[in-house]
Amino acid sequence: MEQPDLFTAFAQRDEALDRVDRHADDTWKATVEAVVIHLARMRPTFTADDVWAYLAAHHDVSTHEPRALGAVLQKLTKSGKIKPTGGFAPSKRRHAAPIRLWSAA
Repeated sequence: MEQPDLFTAFAQRDEALDRVDRHADDTWKATVEAVVIHLARMRPTFTADDVWAYLAAHHDVSTHEPRALGAVLQKLTKSGKIKPTGGFAPSKRRHAAPIRLWSAA
């Protein structure tokens, strides 16, 4: 199978994020947006792991599709509320895989 070009890969990524966003629970998405904005205001940087940890400690919401967090982060980035820092930190949830650092925009 041939690897897609970069533009096709970006289009496929965006379509996947749109799909998981459409199927995620609206209450969960609203809660996650509020948590992300709270973390962005309270910390110089944060990761997706920080969002998951805060949700587990302070909210009783869940989603059947954890990748929906990516859609929320993308939406908040496009709206100018958060931004990627360009840095990465080791994940606490995914065997120390590097994950993006975010900050308030």
